[in-house]
Amino acid sequence: MKTTLIFLTGCVWLISCVHKANESPRPLPQPIFRSDVSIWVDYVNNLEALNPKDLKNEFDRLKRIKDRSWDDELRLSLANNVQSLKSHDYQKASEIIGAATNKVQGNSDLKAWLRLYGQQIQEMVQLDKELAEEKRQRTELEKKLKALSDIERDISERSKNADVARP
Repeated sequence: MKTTLIFLTGCVWLISCVHKANESPRPLPQPIFRSDVSIWVDYVNNLEALNPKDLKNEFDRLKRIKDRSWDDELRLSLANNVQSLKSHDYQKASEIIGAATNKVQGNSDLKAWLRLYGQQIQEMVQLDKELAEEKRQRTELEKKLKALSDIERDISERSKNADVARP
């Protein structure tokens, strides 16, 4: 009986192997597709991580390319943009991204990302303007405060001199 059970188990296993061999093979998992946008976002992140010297070297390298393709032009624009952002020239960065967005043809996802990136830079331009205005107001208020302090000091000195002059 034990031998029969082992024999039957072996037959069942053999039949299942033959049956599986006749089936079509399972499809291999497809590689994860990276969109153009994620590649460009990674490129910008890598540019932002560079020190100023390496960033300038990348910009100069891209600038030396003759007969640039549209993606070389975009790389050049993004490198120029990151340089402008690092030097806090947000207005120039905004203009660069606007021009780059207009150069991209076809890829609506990439255009959408560039527009969003441009809007983010526009907000930085606005914040920079507001910060400059607040600095101007602060300087003006500090001047007024100093003037009031000088007036108070003069009044205090006059009252001391008046008290000393009275016998």
